[in-house]
Amino acid sequence: GQSAGVIFQQVTIENHGQQPLSGFALQYNKNSFGLVPQSPAALGEVIPGPIMPGQSASGNMPVTAAGPLSDSKGVVQMAMKNNVKVFYFQDAVDLTCFLVGANEGGRLDKGVFLEQWKGIQQEARTDVQGLPPAAENIDAVCPKFEASSVFFIARRPPTPEGTIFVYFSVKTMNGVVMLAEVGFRPGTGTASISIKAQQPQYVPLMTESIQKLLRA
Repeated sequence: GQSAGVIFQQVTIENHGQQPLSGFALQYNKNSFGLVPQSPAALGEVIPGPIMPGQSASGNMPVTAAGPLSDSKGVVQMAMKNNVKVFYFQDAVDLTCFLVGANEGGRLDKGVFLEQWKGIQQEARTDVQGLPPAAENIDAVCPKFEASSVFFIARRPPTPEGTIFVYFSVKTMNGVVMLAEVGFRPGTGTASISIKAQQPQYVPLMTESIQKLLRA
């Protein structure tokens, strides 16, 4: 999750063993977002331990986007160490956790959006089926998108076929801007999602996030 521009990882540790657990540390592999714990000791500071057998502890560990980048398809592989052993696992990161607010450049000026949209030839288009009726209510969908830092830019009048195209912009914490066109087809349970970006590494994740928001 994200709060006031800082990313946190929610961590809960349960002790199902026979001895107290302590000395917690968490390390990330290179990933799509450059995410790393704020410091090597970050987890130990949030969950100092010891955790006794049968007990659990939770905390929000601060994370930064200052690490090396590698295309991990939105998955972050992690190693968690304690006084007993090392555990390996992975977690999927939703792109919306990694987007900046409107004041930090997330909402593009209409003119800038139009210029960029015309200037980028490559477009990733996806057709979405089986949408609930709520996903076709554009007036309700836009605030939901905005709450996840996917910012409304413009809305076109319906086409003769009844498709309503709505445009959105996002900007990631490491400065990647993406432009989205969602083609709503009210009454059909379908929509189209088209994404354009100068740096395409997050385009599949963006498409996925928009689908999730439509179905939420």
